[in-house]
Amino acid sequence: MRVVVIGGTGHIGTYLVPGLVEAGHEVAVVSRGSRRPYREDPRWHDVEMVVCDREAAEADGRFGAAVAALRPEGVVDLTCFTPTQAKQLVEALDGQHVVQTGSVWSYGPSEVVPTGEDAPKRPYGEYGVGKLAVEEYLMEQTRVRASVVHPGHISGPGWMPIGPAGNLDLAVLDALRADGSCLLPDRGLETVQHVHAEDVADLHHACLEQPESAVGESFNSVCTQALTLRGYAELVARHFGNEPRLEFAPWAEFAERAGPEAAGATLEHIGRSPHFSMDKARDLLGFTPKHGVTETVLEAIDAWVVVERS
Repeated sequence: MRVVVIGGTGHIGTYLVPGLVEAGHEVAVVSRGSRRPYREDPRWHDVEMVVCDREAAEADGRFGAAVAALRPEGVVDLTCFTPTQAKQLVEALDGQHVVQTGSVWSYGPSEVVPTGEDAPKRPYGEYGVGKLAVEEYLMEQTRVRASVVHPGHISGPGWMPIGPAGNLDLAVLDALRADGSCLLPDRGLETVQHVHAEDVADLHHACLEQPESAVGESFNSVCTQALTLRGYAELVARHFGNEPRLEFAPWAEFAERAGPEAAGATLEHIGRSPHFSMDKARDLLGFTPKHGVTETVLEAIDAWVVVERS
């Protein structure tokens, strides 16, 4: 089929677009043209690249029409965050299968774990609330056929994963590399759940190719296991040849020592303490992730170390 991928040069698109070409699809990528894919792949030479600033085009009311003019049979929207954005796209289409990227943050805090797609959703924060609103809008539409993929913490070579302290503070990884030391909040038993960008891409691809099973459905996209902060810190310390030297502090002390930015990011992640199920994607689409959680985080961290040393 002819597939238009919106935002196709980022984390997910780096893997999705070459995979679609390999499978025989005709692919057009809509992006601002300011970023190259994270990995080189000769199959990008077979992709139609369309430069379009989505924000500017949406402000002028042109974006949906610009996508429709590319004559898609399937649309993968990797950069939709509000129902207003979704509405402008949908109202320009007619019967296409739209696969939209959501987020596990649309659930809010995990209650029963692992959390399945039928769990109640009580998100908080602009990002999670927006992603749920987009999903609800799409599932009510008759103008298009829709599927939604909800990734966890997307990881892979080229960008930092959420780290063992639940944030992106590079000093945490520096200390674990140097001597295995790490400061964690409380007892470090909250969870973070990563997913390799290739697996997120492959699940979008599976939705496109199995519309009879995917239309009208949402799917979690995570590694099949979650990491506790403590287990994650121990994993990284030992990966770099150190015995873990973990220190635990009550939240107020941790927040003061970590600083407001890092502590705020930690709270955003451990406040949800995600642990999601992949059973639905397996049962409906025959899909299971290729990458385990240990491989996913260590591959991303090792790539960061290489870049830092170069």
